Amino acid sequence: MTKILVIEDSSVIQKMLKGIIDKEKTFEIVGTAIDGEDGCKKVESLKPDIILMDVRMPKMTGPDAIKKIMSENPTPIIVITSVEPVAEIKAEVLKYGAVGFMEKPKALDYGSISSKLISEIKTLSKLKLSKRTF
Repeated sequence: MTKILVIEDSSVIQKMLKGIIDKEKTFEIVGTAIDGEDGCKKVESLKPDIILMDVRMPKMTGPDAIKKIMSENPTPIIVITSVEPVAEIKAEVLKYGAVGFMEKPKALDYGSISSKLISEIKTLSKLKLSKRTF
């Protein structure tokens, strides 16, 4: 079973991601967090195999949370965001240790990214990462 933590401040987006993940019998959402700070605490206690995370969140941004997670509890992270400019955000989160990046679909049509997201989770959740310092 692949354990997934979703760090996303929008309950609507959390539900859409849950809908995609629930279709895959080998995936389980072990928790959700509404900001980076809460997410970092839950990574410690829940020990997920992979994290799905937004960039723009209250209390602690995605990049700051990625740095903290990768220095304390390295876990594969897929960033799913609509923050612009995409190229700069992607470069930043990958620099800090995220292993995947997807743009949120326009009009919240998560069916359009469903198969890609499932494939990314299957592939990237198997990565074994080591601690990083920044």
